[in-house]
Amino acid sequence: MTNASLQDLKRLCDALVSNPQSFSAELERMGFNITLLEQRCSEITQISPQDLPSPDINSTTIMEFEDEYWPMDIRIIMTLIFSILSIIGIFGNILVVLVVFKVPGMRTPTNCYLVSLAISDCLFFLATAPTEISYLHVASTTYIFGHLGCAVFSYVPYLAINTSSLSITAFTIERFIGICYPLRARYICTVKRAKIIILGIWVFSIFYNSPWLYLADLSPLKNGETCNFKLERDNWAYKLLYFTDLGMFYCVPMILNVLIYGKITYTLSHNSMKSEKSSMQKSIIRNDSKKEGSPLETQVSLASPNMTAPREYFINGGKRSSTKGKMQVIKMLLIVVVIFAVCWIPYRAMVTYNSFAESKLNNDMYIFFAKTLIFINCAINPVLYNVMSARFRNAFKKLLRDKKSSPIFVPKESKQHSIMREYRNGDTRILVLSEDDGVVSNVS
Repeated sequence: MTNASLQDLKRLCDALVSNPQSFSAELERMGFNITLLEQRCSEITQISPQDLPSPDINSTTIMEFEDEYWPMDIRIIMTLIFSILSIIGIFGNILVVLVVFKVPGMRTPTNCYLVSLAISDCLFFLATAPTEISYLHVASTTYIFGHLGCAVFSYVPYLAINTSSLSITAFTIERFIGICYPLRARYICTVKRAKIIILGIWVFSIFYNSPWLYLADLSPLKNGETCNFKLERDNWAYKLLYFTDLGMFYCVPMILNVLIYGKITYTLSHNSMKSEKSSMQKSIIRNDSKKEGSPLETQVSLASPNMTAPREYFINGGKRSSTKGKMQVIKMLLIVVVIFAVCWIPYRAMVTYNSFAESKLNNDMYIFFAKTLIFINCAINPVLYNVMSARFRNAFKKLLRDKKSSPIFVPKESKQHSIMREYRNGDTRILVLSEDDGVVSNVS
């Protein structure tokens, strides 16, 4: 109370008179000193102490009343956090979209799913940042966006969250096919097919989440109105909607992602071991050929569909491992999945708990913490792409500088086989690779 402004105290006293029962219960929960409150209201307004509620409250401390306005320090800190994360998230995700569509070589199946994820995150910021900031600076009994704003700003976050989850699952499955079934990936993991899948994801999510347009509406109060859901959390219909949403767009996708990335890691590790064994065998054969003084030999081999050993080739005098490149891509995408799962746990756990518990979890600092994690999740992906992917990093630089850069490798989709020519002459070995690899260098 000592930190409250004169305007805050006037609003508090007005609200206390207009709605004494609910405010008395709130005061009792917060341990307010009602005597001091009556004195302050009498000094600031013309309200007599008899007009004020007199609950039986025993407290020695005066706590700040937060139903109408948040304390100034919380307003400033949370406004800065939400604003900074929103600016970073919107700007970064727009860059991702522009990079994929503007920079040559970046339009790959995996990157198409990352574009869908970026659009979802942008929508989330556009729908939640205005409402969250308004909650900090506008009285809780005042909703400034009206009926239409209440419906739209409740619907769009659900749409964004669910499309994000499905987009993450889609690129996880795409990487699974590309790593574990490389031959099938030649004709399954294409940009055209990725666009069709993304369109299906958005159409499904738009219709699936449409009930929230009806369920969200303004709830009248004695001294104002607020945006709320028509269904209470104790209602079975609300529980059905929420837990269906929780299972379809969080629990099942996360379990699926764990299983798929486990399989991918095993496949890449297994291939790496085979690669090392194959390299040792080739080294022995080369040494034997050197001892025998064999003439120059030319060997042409057609990569079989089930070929697991990674191909070796020279780039600017250095050797690049296909398996290592794939593993770097998987690490980046896996971190995206893990951050999504971790950042959403606190908020979803709170809503799940409040759907069953008699005493609701309503700690303000916990709620701010959970919301901040969600904002971080939607803002951090472009940063991850820039840090973990040299290809994205170079593409970002090219887009921002608006200059022509060196050509970026663009995998073709027409061929289904790889041809390696090996030339040997004594201790000299030359590898020449002509291949079509549409899944190795998607984002690395």
